[in-house]
Amino acid sequence: MNPRHLDLDLLRTLVAIADSGSFSTAAERLGRSQSAVSLQVKRLEEQVGQPLLDRAQGRLNGPTEEGRALLDYARRLLRLHDEACSLFSAPGVSGQLRVGLPEELMEDAFPAVLQAFAQACPRVTLSLRSDLSVRLGQALEAGELDLAIVKRVGAGAPQPPAGLGERVLRQEALVWFTGEGSEAAHQRPLPLAVFQEGCVFRVAGLAALAQAGIEPVLRFTGHSATGIRHAVAAGLAVAPLPRGMAQPGLVAVRQGLPPLPATALVARWRGAEPLASAAHLLELLQRQLWAPAALPA
Repeated sequence: MNPRHLDLDLLRTLVAIADSGSFSTAAERLGRSQSAVSLQVKRLEEQVGQPLLDRAQGRLNGPTEEGRALLDYARRLLRLHDEACSLFSAPGVSGQLRVGLPEELMEDAFPAVLQAFAQACPRVTLSLRSDLSVRLGQALEAGELDLAIVKRVGAGAPQPPAGLGERVLRQEALVWFTGEGSEAAHQRPLPLAVFQEGCVFRVAGLAALAQAGIEPVLRFTGHSATGIRHAVAAGLAVAPLPRGMAQPGLVAVRQGLPPLPATALVARWRGAEPLASAAHLLELLQRQLWAPAALPA
């Protein structure tokens, strides 16, 4: 079959499945049922006349060779489409937007978001502040920020403080990472690389070790995700980090260390709804957070 038109909505579904690795997660991200997502994939495969996803016995093994080729075009088409829409989605938005966020988000996902936001909202003056989640939350409640993007660790979804609204941007596993070929995970006391005191990842890791009766020793403490990843990749220590922060040189510890709770990235604002500029920034950020990320081995 030689299609004359590729439906962008169907391409977005294919990308969501490829990025998340499952139909159910893609359905949640897209706000659709799993059956609707499956139907969209079937329609796209009928359009191109080729199987795009390798499925065997109910398991998704990834895209086919044809699927990988189409995914490359799909990402480029969707990026151009979304950039064009962004230019006209908030033409009248102006004023100041004060945003607080974790430093590792500024290193990884936020630079691309800033560029897109500047193009879409040129009349908005953006001020950024990087800090610990607890301090960002306090600054938001004090009226020093319009939007705070904070980290949360643990099961359940506690209600935000009174007068604040919130949206969960991303949920993922918290993982013990070590360097490729490193023996750090087998050493006792356990050498750790962690963020500064008060970081929720650090608190969760130390609590899990205490419950398991494993004595830790701090080998690296810093403010930068890049610094922690370098320390781990060099074999100096292990670190409790979100799965999405994996990079080449880091592998997940499979045995010998206690399980860690899930982590969530949460946006909070004062009032029932965020400012129009904040809502647009969150939309751009959530798209970036869904982009492909390296996975631990």
